[in-house]
Amino acid sequence: MNRNRRRVLGAAGLALVGALAGCTGTDQEGTEDEPPSDADTPTGTAATSTTERQTETPTQTEAQTPTETETETDTPTETETPTETETETPTETETATPAEPLTPTETVSMTIDNVGFSAWEVTEDESGRVAETETENPTMTFETGVRYVVENNGGSLHPFALRASDDTPLLSQDAEGRYENDRDVDWVDNGGDVAFTVTEALAADLAYYICTVHSSMRGTVQVR
Repeated sequence: MNRNRRRVLGAAGLALVGALAGCTGTDQEGTEDEPPSDADTPTGTAATSTTERQTETPTQTEAQTPTETETETDTPTETETPTETETETPTETETATPAEPLTPTETVSMTIDNVGFSAWEVTEDESGRVAETETENPTMTFETGVRYVVENNGGSLHPFALRASDDTPLLSQDAEGRYENDRDVDWVDNGGDVAFTVTEALAADLAYYICTVHSSMRGTVQVR
């Protein structure tokens, strides 16, 4: 009886050992042959995410490009400075102060009269430097920068005039003279009296004085 029990127990033990050995082999083979489990999915997901990130990078770069272009287009605004500089120059020129008219250094009064129809004479010269008095057609000496006020007692019958050597009227009581509109000469003709300032230009042209009606009423002019 004991001998039979041992056999049964021995057979059962061998069967158990075989069963265990079969399970162990199956587990090992199952582990080696099974395809990758779902646990590997995160790795795939991670790869996919990396690819998506790489794909997104060019998109972000392209989005930034217009921003840089807009920044560069702001530069031409700085070209406004030359325009402001150019507009200032005409303003300064327009506000330039005009030259002041000539101020006479002295005013001299004198009186002239006719001697019939043949000559002039100086009846009064307050300066004593213009001409000899009570002399027919005396030489008249004028000074540059001095203003002369001449009373013509010969009236409208004997217009007084100053002329150049070529007979061009410079200042005249019956014709338009070359210097009558000159601001510095400042010619004045009140019919009986005349007034004028001897400028350098007028002095350079002066040659003689005359009655425009009677050619014999003529005398030399000098300027100093």
